[in-house]
Amino acid sequence: MTRIPLVLLTGFLGSGKTTLLNALLAGDDFCDTAVVINEAGDVGLDHLLVEQGADTVTLLDGGCLCCRAKGSLAPTLEGLLRRSRNGSLPPFRRMVVETSGLSDPAAVLEQLIPDGFFNHRIALAGVVTVVDARVFLQTVQDHPEARMQVALADRLLISKADIVGEADVAAVQRELTAINPHAQQIVVHPSAATLEMVWPDALDLPRAATRTRGPACTGEPPPIVTASHAFDGAIDPDLLDAWLDHTLGLLGPMLLRMKAMLDIVGSNSPTVLHAVQGLLHKPADLAAWPVAGQRNRIVLIGRDVDQQVLVDAIDRLAIAARRQVRTTVALH
Repeated sequence: MTRIPLVLLTGFLGSGKTTLLNALLAGDDFCDTAVVINEAGDVGLDHLLVEQGADTVTLLDGGCLCCRAKGSLAPTLEGLLRRSRNGSLPPFRRMVVETSGLSDPAAVLEQLIPDGFFNHRIALAGVVTVVDARVFLQTVQDHPEARMQVALADRLLISKADIVGEADVAAVQRELTAINPHAQQIVVHPSAATLEMVWPDALDLPRAATRTRGPACTGEPPPIVTASHAFDGAIDPDLLDAWLDHTLGLLGPMLLRMKAMLDIVGSNSPTVLHAVQGLLHKPADLAAWPVAGQRNRIVLIGRDVDQQVLVDAIDRLAIAARRQVRTTVALH
């Protein structure tokens, strides 16, 4: 059964999430997309949502659906998929969940990842965070939610860059890198926004051959640290399960985010893993390896944990892959 890919779209109040969605939904590229607005108190999608159905589901002109979630998000997603299957709603190929501007994306994912239906029918494509270039530097100092939104992102979209100077944009980019050096940064203008801009790819993972560490943030709130590595070798599934049990059990909620694309023994395509605060989402297999090569890539992002702990965890997985390479060579 094909799982529906889902992107969590987040960003602090006024960052431009809704404006970006409006522009995308007005175009053809975003057709066959279900948009879910998480939390009833969030701002609506402006002119596109002037009509609200009694069941809170709106069919947009381009063939997209929009649903305003009430309460738990998982039942809303399940309901949309069920109604699409039985023909009471048009089919869709992807989902976007827009969070409230004050939401911690980890909390949203925490309610989804343990849900059996979500794991079975939906594949987490990633977290995309919109950042307001005008006020981000102050916002991230005053609001821990904004820092978490950046820290968990796979891709960072910088909005309103056209109304500030280049030096201001550069300062924002430096701060984003300090918090999350592994997320791709893209300056966006809503009128020129495309599906590719807001749809993170597994290839957003670092491709460096050597281990890298992200700079630790200083001051309050507690520091966020990162580590990443790209390495060769196939990983035995049992060894991977043991590594996951140990790593997730050791770090728990301190592991804000894990994203990995791994070469698993017995599989011809890469496997993508997502974890948030110690919770592991069901792995997803990509169609094929990238042209850049068949290499394992992993990023760990932690809070209230020594960076060396993350580095050591990645090293243990890399050692397991190298052992598999040596074993394979010995058998031949």
